Amino acid sequence: MANLDGCKTIEDFAGWLSGGLGRPTAKFIQDMLYGIHTSRSVRLADIARALGESCDLHATRNRLSRNLANTELATELSDRLLRQGAHSVKRNTRLFVQVHALTKPNARKMQYLYDKVVDSAREPPSSAADSYQVCDIVASNTGSRKFLPLLSTFWSRHAPDYVSDVDEIRRAIHRVLTMTNGRGIVFLENPFVELSTLKELIADLSDDAGVQFMSRIHGDDTSLKYRQQSKTVSELGELCYTQYACRIFKVLPRDAAPKTSQDTSDFQGLFREIISSTDGDLAELSIGMEFGSLAVRHQKSQRRLSLIVLKYGVNIYLLTSLHDMRTRKSLLEPISSWFSTWEVVSAHLNKRDNFAPGEIGVMTYDRLRLLLALLHAVVFFESRTCKLNDYSLTQLQPHDGRRFHRDFLLPEDVARMKSQE
Repeated sequence: MANLDGCKTIEDFAGWLSGGLGRPTAKFIQDMLYGIHTSRSVRLADIARALGESCDLHATRNRLSRNLANTELATELSDRLLRQGAHSVKRNTRLFVQVHALTKPNARKMQYLYDKVVDSAREPPSSAADSYQVCDIVASNTGSRKFLPLLSTFWSRHAPDYVSDVDEIRRAIHRVLTMTNGRGIVFLENPFVELSTLKELIADLSDDAGVQFMSRIHGDDTSLKYRQQSKTVSELGELCYTQYACRIFKVLPRDAAPKTSQDTSDFQGLFREIISSTDGDLAELSIGMEFGSLAVRHQKSQRRLSLIVLKYGVNIYLLTSLHDMRTRKSLLEPISSWFSTWEVVSAHLNKRDNFAPGEIGVMTYDRLRLLLALLHAVVFFESRTCKLNDYSLTQLQPHDGRRFHRDFLLPEDVARMKSQE
């Protein structure tokens, strides 16, 4: 395969990705990637229109649809992208896991979407299981302004080979770690993973010595072992001596600033509001935080884990497989990494949503799998040159610049004021 670094256009990238495949297959991949990238759509009619072929539009669409039936191509393309992306994964690279539903409420004939055939005159069932599931794993190094989607997998809860969401996510995680030779730290967070699924994943990963992970613990229905005793998360929070203190700096819309001590349920909406705000619409808050850690174990595992406790208005509990969480520096590194979870995941969600994946037309299960693999390839290509915003929403140092309303000054602000006297 050619060098990916030399791929500046979608045509170059498509040629790289299809290298070594047969000519008809390579042409199909190149047409699909160019069509998706140009039309900003996953609808076959839009892709065919973007190709601008001299033949009838319907004929082009049918050709693309026939080629989507290649059942092995989705895995081949995903492996090629994952193998390439794995080169940039280091030992402490964060691997963010996000699972989202692909709903088609009116597409009642799509394969494995519902558990039974629904008459066209009836309303589609309202079960939460009646949607396809997509799991994306996105890599980003702490302090970097870049992210890279490594893998995107797809399944239906009504497919014959379906076991559970936990099984699908676990297999995706191990597929990535196999390609990276175990490098990378898996980051899990609700609502990017459903709470019930998240709890099962935590229990599973807590017993898997081959996976380094970090996850926020939600609720008191999860108990951990501390000094041979079973304790709830709240009880452990009371026992933890938070001997270290620092200030964190949060950016919020000015009208939301008084609510910073509350958990935000719609953080994705809040994130979009923040990044679209103009100068002066945002407030930066300086908040005191205490933190510490305890050595714990999961109920069904002998693997040693660390529970990091953050206290700043609300108590935040982070469970991690990382060891030696006893010094200020060793604690601040994973805390800083966790603070930017929403920033990285939201940036990837915005990039993917630009192609409106929910508008995919009616097609078979295998065709849909390959189409989503091709969409992942386009997102992979565009993410290589995409950068995160110039500031994190929450960080350990004051944000640079003077676009924020705040009641404290940075040293450069003071210097400017003195120079104007």
